[in-house]
Formats: sequence, structure tokens, C-alpha cells
Amino acid sequence: MNWLRFGNPELLHFLWLVPPLIFLLLFGLRQKQKALCQFQTNVNPAHLQRHKVQAGLLLLSYLFVVLAIARPQWGVKSEAVAERLDVMFALDISTSMLAEDEKSVRRLAQAKEIMLSLLDELEDDRIGLLYFAEASFVVCPLTSDTGTLREFLAAVTAGTLVHSGTRIGNAIEIATERLVSDQNDTRIASGFGGQKVLILFTDGEDHGGAAVEAAKVATQKGVHIYCVGIGNPIRSVPIPLQAGVETEATPYKRDASGQLVLTMLDETRLQEIAKAGNGNYHHATAGITELATDLARLEKQKFRIRSDGEYQDRFQLFVAGALILLICEVLHFTIWSRKQHR
Repeated sequence: MNWLRFGNPELLHFLWLVPPLIFLLLFGLRQKQKALCQFQTNVNPAHLQRHKVQAGLLLLSYLFVVLAIARPQWGVKSEAVAERLDVMFALDISTSMLAEDEKSVRRLAQAKEIMLSLLDELEDDRIGLLYFAEASFVVCPLTSDTGTLREFLAAVTAGTLVHSGTRIGNAIEIATERLVSDQNDTRIASGFGGQKVLILFTDGEDHGGAAVEAAKVATQKGVHIYCVGIGNPIRSVPIPLQAGVETEATPYKRDASGQLVLTMLDETRLQEIAKAGNGNYHHATAGITELATDLARLEKQKFRIRSDGEYQDRFQLFVAGALILLICEVLHFTIWSRKQHR
């Protein structure tokens, strides 16, 4: 009976008094009948019948009062229907994101700024956060709590970045798996339709080589992939190995032969991934306007918000029932008394 509950269930123990009350009423009527028979030869059955009706009305009134003070509740509010997108942010945390394509502006800082701005545009949707380099891991599952996401982004610093390669294909696989598995939770019941989104914030350097294939597989599972390019597509820059301000003494990343390692935004690669992922590519300098416009065109997933715990108090019905029964008892006594005096 999950459709019915009581706000004060402990008061239902007063119902244990009903059987003793019934016994006492029947015993009292029986004793009254015996007493009348001792003094009258012809006892009017209507007299005893009146007492039975009165006793029954009072007993039912007591029952209704007990149920009323126990606060019966039923009739859950209807479920609200809303729409949303499930979006996974994937942030490149390889050391190439330490590079400065513009003076004193790291790629990491530029990516974080865009992601924070995009959170304002997606405040009614569920957002998740994934970090990726050689390996990928979800640091924040899909949530509507943008405050938590902002805290995670604020925690990403230059010291967080890892000195390893980048496998964009692995990031797509992990994000797709989480987007598909997290589409339901315990408080909402999803409807049909709607799309899921993966947004890659990266300079496009990829040492895995399976990103396009992973994007095609993700598309088959209903995931749209958008790429936001961070960096300069026409000029290469070195990768600093420390988080301090760049100086002539700042060490830069070098290969095994001692040659300086340079990094440049690979727009062609990101455009291929976005095309295979049924999405679009946008450069970071374009801001979030174009990306937000693309996301607004997607079909949002319809879902129903369950109204757990929103039962309606119905004690008023039982209070009214008790009053009606008491009024009936008074009217019954009044009508009978008038008949007796005629």
C-alpha cells in the first residue's frame, strides 16, 4: 500500500480500543434490556434500536477521529515533465596545455574560462567532467549542481597536468560509456528521445590514433561530439616544464635527442573527430556563442520528475466524517424524542 501512508502512524494504536468499546456497548445494551424487562412486561423494540443506532454512530465517530489525528496521506502529486541535455566536458590535461600561444595566457586557463562560461548557458542541463591525457577518468558524474563542477575546474592547475601523451579516442570511449550508463538515476524516470553530448576541450594532439573510429561508435549510441580547439593553428610554441612565469631560464620539454618539442593546435584532426561524431568544431577564440547555438538545436531528453514524499494530507475528510456522524446522532436523538412526546 505505497499509495497510502500516515503522518502520525503511532496514534493508530488507539484503534485497539475499538474492540473493547464494541464489547462494552453490546454488554451495556444487554444489561439495559434485562433491566427494562424486569419492570415492564412489554418493552418497545424501537427504544433499544435507538440506543444501538446511537452507539454505532458514536463508535464510527471515534474511529474517524483516530484516523484523522493519525494524518492519512495519499494522492501523490502528478509528475512534472521537463527537458534537458546530458553533457560531458572532457578537458585535456596533458602538458601541451601548459603552452602559451599568447603572452601569459596558458591553454589550460583559456579552456577553463570557456568551460565556466558554458556552464552558465547549460544551467538547466546535467553536466559531467572528464580529464584525459594518456588515460581518461571521470572526476564528476552527470549532475545539475554547477557549483560542484566549478570547484573541480578551479582545482585544475598547472601542477595537475601530467607529462604523458594524449589519447583522445580513449577519452571518447570513457565519456560515451558514462553518458549512456548515467542517463537514468533514482529520482527521475527518463522518457524517449533526446541526445547526449560530449565536448572535447583540447589542442588536438593525439597519440592514440583511434579517435575518429571512437567518435563513429559514439554516434551510433546517440552521442554528439563537439570539439573546442585550444591554441594557435599556424604557429608552434614550446611546452614549459614548470608552472612559473616564463623566463629565459624556464626549462622546456625536449625529445630524446635534446630537440625542443613544439606544439600547435591540430584543427584538421579535431574537425575530423567532430564530423565523425555528428557535431561541429569551434575555435576557442570564437567564444561559446556558436557552440551554445549548436547545443540549443539538439533535441533535449524528456524526463519526469518523481514527486517522492509529496503525499497530500487527507485528515480533513475524516474530521468531516466524524462531524457528520455526530450531527446524525444528535438529529436521531431529537427526532426520536419528538416522536415520544406526541
